[in-house]
Amino acid sequence: MIKIVPATAATDFAAVAQLYYDTWQVAYRDLVPAGYLDQLTPTTWHPEKRQNQTLLALAEDQLAGVCAFGPARDSRFAGAGELYSIYVHPAQQHQGIGQLLMQGALARLEPDFSSIYLVVLTNNLPARRFYEQQGFHATSQRKQTQTDFGPLEEAIYGRGPQFVKNND
Repeated sequence: MIKIVPATAATDFAAVAQLYYDTWQVAYRDLVPAGYLDQLTPTTWHPEKRQNQTLLALAEDQLAGVCAFGPARDSRFAGAGELYSIYVHPAQQHQGIGQLLMQGALARLEPDFSSIYLVVLTNNLPARRFYEQQGFHATSQRKQTQTDFGPLEEAIYGRGPQFVKNND
């Protein structure tokens, strides 16, 4: 049985950071430069900073997934909500946990935001399909982040009146 619960001050945020790390090492292995993945550690992430904007998925009281969300961080999308991240431990994937996390985050965002967006690597086709199944669509907006190991190209996916569907 999967339980979706909000993070609290008592949350083991080191375990959450470890889940981020473990997921990145598997999910992004062939999507980002190897050097980029190699320089990551569990301390790369600081999930405790979003304690009040984080949901946890627990499978038999063990951390199986995490989702962070809140107001837009990108000024281009001021007034929208943002799904910051959603990660399911590789050993727990394809069991509906991501969908439960997404539903929980949207239930918290939708009362305050008529439009919601997220950022996803353009070459992360499984994630893009998942987001499309959850009612998001690709927009014409792109984001490129330059790293020491090469660029990361990201697509903006959105839902709601602020985000026009990309018909490319």
